[in-house]
Amino acid sequence: MSAQPSSLVSQALEAYQQGRLEDAIRLFESAHVLETDPARRAELANNLSVSYLKSGRSQEALSIVRGTGDLFSKLGDDQRAAQATGNLAAALEATGNLPAAETAYQQAAESFRALGDQDSLGYTLNALAQVQLRQHRPLEAANTLQAGTLASPPRGLRGRLLKQLLRLPSRLLRF
Repeated sequence: MSAQPSSLVSQALEAYQQGRLEDAIRLFESAHVLETDPARRAELANNLSVSYLKSGRSQEALSIVRGTGDLFSKLGDDQRAAQATGNLAAALEATGNLPAAETAYQQAAESFRALGDQDSLGYTLNALAQVQLRQHRPLEAANTLQAGTLASPPRGLRGRLLKQLLRLPSRLLRF
């Protein structure tokens, strides 16, 4: 008797949460091969992409996640399309294609903004700021980071300190 994709996914998620990335990848790959539903296959591709990235396999992450955002868009699932675009951006960043990563992060941010998903918007803008910083654009990165913090403010003392730090560049630029 062969395993069902849903059973493999449950086992893969458990392995991922326990930090057993290679087991999770193997199980997600098996489920992906067996799954026939396009939406579930795309979700498995997203899960594989995240798992590959976490295990340092950025080229595999990029290969598996390409096209999933478009598929989710065609299926009318805008939330998953935005998530897939963010995963594509992370894979592009990990492979060193910073200009393409920046474009994908911007697209994901626009989608999350349109969906009203402030937490995902904040996370995506913070990732975008890191890409801008890696491209030696610190002022643009500071502005993007500030927008990310405003979208989804960190909580507690750390959040208040970060807000104060983010106000510093704009105070320094005033005449």
